Amino acid sequence: MQKSEQTEKPWTAKVTDKVLAALNRADELGGELRDYLQDVVAADPRYVSARRRVAKLLGRAYESRGEVAHKAKVAAEHTAAVAAVTAGKPARTLGDPAIKAQIYGKRSCPWTGRAITLLERHKVDHDFVDLEEPEHEAKLVPLTIETKQNTVPYIYLRGRFIGGFNSLSEIERLGQLEVALMSPAELAAAPAHLRAVEIVARPNTDEVAPAEQDPPSER
Repeated sequence: MQKSEQTEKPWTAKVTDKVLAALNRADELGGELRDYLQDVVAADPRYVSARRRVAKLLGRAYESRGEVAHKAKVAAEHTAAVAAVTAGKPARTLGDPAIKAQIYGKRSCPWTGRAITLLERHKVDHDFVDLEEPEHEAKLVPLTIETKQNTVPYIYLRGRFIGGFNSLSEIERLGQLEVALMSPAELAAAPAHLRAVEIVARPNTDEVAPAEQDPPSER
């Protein structure tokens, strides 16, 4: 009797394994068939049209799987194209050494206007970026972080931040404006006394607008 049980167990185990394997395979086939039918139905123009009509009656929008996949593909291609163009461009900093003077300010700010007038009086070519224009508003935060200054204008001479109008006016008063506007090559060829001139940045740190001061202090 004991011998019969020992020979019977391996046989029953094999049958059980085969039955379980058959059931698992049937389940897999059923799932694959279900997925296949769902894909066929979802892509059927009649099904898509019916779903769209129902969604419209309910005040909703309906997109088929194909439409969703197409939109995702177009978005991915657009993102890749933008990334490729951006990667091909050199990173731009706020101060450009190739430009004599750059003013980041606001047309509504009197100190920005005075800085522009000072440069124009000395016939200095300069770039002005109006931070009130929508396309430049995002530059305000990086400017504040980089310069530790909380007021406009932000003035760069040959790519070097020097402060606001107050600082520019002081550089002019000290007779240092010519030196501050020299390129590295021009400065290297200048006399020793000009090369020894140190241009000091004087960022404004208070946050009171000029119009709110009595009398207003220069920026």
